[in-house]
Amino acid sequence: MSLGSSVSLAVERIVQPVEGMHRAIAGRWFTAVGPAGKPVRLVHDRISDLVYSSIRLGATAVGYGLDARSSVGSSSGGTTQALVNGLWGDELGRHEHRVGTSMSVRSRQGFPIALDEGTVEAFPAATARIVVLLHGLIETERRWAHTGPQPGLLDSLEAHPGVTPITVRYNTGLAVATNGAGLASLLEDLALNWPVPVQSIALVGHSMGGLVVRSACLAARLAGHGWVDDVEDIITIGSPHRGTPLEKLAGIGARGLSIWRSTEPLADFINSRSQGIKDLSSGDIGYDTNLVPAVDEVLPDIRHHFVAGVVTSDPDHPIGAAIGDLVVRPVSSSSAPEVEPTNVALFGGVNHFDMVHDPAVVEQVMDWLAPAD
Repeated sequence: MSLGSSVSLAVERIVQPVEGMHRAIAGRWFTAVGPAGKPVRLVHDRISDLVYSSIRLGATAVGYGLDARSSVGSSSGGTTQALVNGLWGDELGRHEHRVGTSMSVRSRQGFPIALDEGTVEAFPAATARIVVLLHGLIETERRWAHTGPQPGLLDSLEAHPGVTPITVRYNTGLAVATNGAGLASLLEDLALNWPVPVQSIALVGHSMGGLVVRSACLAARLAGHGWVDDVEDIITIGSPHRGTPLEKLAGIGARGLSIWRSTEPLADFINSRSQGIKDLSSGDIGYDTNLVPAVDEVLPDIRHHFVAGVVTSDPDHPIGAAIGDLVVRPVSSSSAPEVEPTNVALFGGVNHFDMVHDPAVVEQVMDWLAPAD
């Protein structure tokens, strides 16, 4: 994958609806003018073709320039790829496959780790207790590291001698169930190649990542994977277990825009959002609990910890309850269908994306994962 490929694809996906709206509006006016406007329409169409082609060509040129300047595994490349994958990652065409992210364990530098002979080399100080960190929509594993003077959750876990943190990068545009099945297989390989016998596994997911870890447990049980028997804790941070209103509004908005021909290209653009985003509407993890046992039944001894946040300083303020962390409301992030919570922690004065770096949140998660002896 290259940074340039991601930029080119993003520009193409954005230009397409703009061009469609332009043509629809112009076509309506030229039709109203009639035959007298035909010469002007020919000139207009040729100029607009040239303009949009130039934009696409310019994006390609910029992409090549970015590729020449950026290094493999760079944070800018990973961030751009994560954005493109999150928005459209489930429908990348055969010419765009290089933009897609393959699920993998990642090193601190952002490089994928092979789960065979490379496992021992990558984790020379491996412990028997594994903590798997799964990022959210349009993010990468770098979300878990510090962004300022305060240590992130990854930093705190790395400093603890009793646990070994594992960060995973994945294509957040894919359906949650698809990523859940992929994570189940990945963790089976990880457990089989781990340098020391595994004693326990904890799964920590931010936002969409919380849905994926729940889905992975069900997928692992159905597939007969052994690692799932070692799972003791699932911690979700700001995860939309019961859906998020933003995704529901996107669906309503697309239906409204599709009514008019001139705005129909914009509706098509909104509807082209990935299945991963659409799954956030209801918190769908891909399994009908009427047909498949819930996580509580699959892993009856597991501990479920929920972290919810609100932007108001008072966690119990009614405005905070209504808008939550600006993406997920606490009623959705503090409980999951068919799951009995072990702990629920509600934090005030935090937003959805900064929650994983909040010192109080990090401290609470560390207390659940690695309590002081």
